[in-house]
Amino acid sequence: MIEYGVENMIEILPGSSETCLAVRFSGRVNGQEYQQFIDAVDERLLIQEKLDLVCEFVDFNFYGDFESAKEDFKFGFGEYKRIRKAAFVGDQIWIEWFTRFFGPFTRTEEKHFPAGQFEAAFEWACA
Repeated sequence: MIEYGVENMIEILPGSSETCLAVRFSGRVNGQEYQQFIDAVDERLLIQEKLDLVCEFVDFNFYGDFESAKEDFKFGFGEYKRIRKAAFVGDQIWIEWFTRFFGPFTRTEEKHFPAGQFEAAFEWACA
């Protein structure tokens, strides 16, 4: 279902490299958009064994369809095992809960940053 007035978007951000992927999620992300994120991850993991990740959430309203939720679940139990460090930027309370709850169950070093601290998150994850 499309919600009018809510822009759907995943944006690969400048500064991304072969070893660090910076992504902005906003609006309601659909499966086709989420696939762009997966493709960017997979492209880098063909070159590198591990990848650092920075995810910024701006007016993010979760999944726009079942396909995006399914792909995120698959990513969490698949490629995410090859993420070395992950920084999550945003003021949505679920981001902090997610990081605290799931962090101990992954090999990924994870950290939450409040909105407006993208540069600090990028430096922490990608430096």
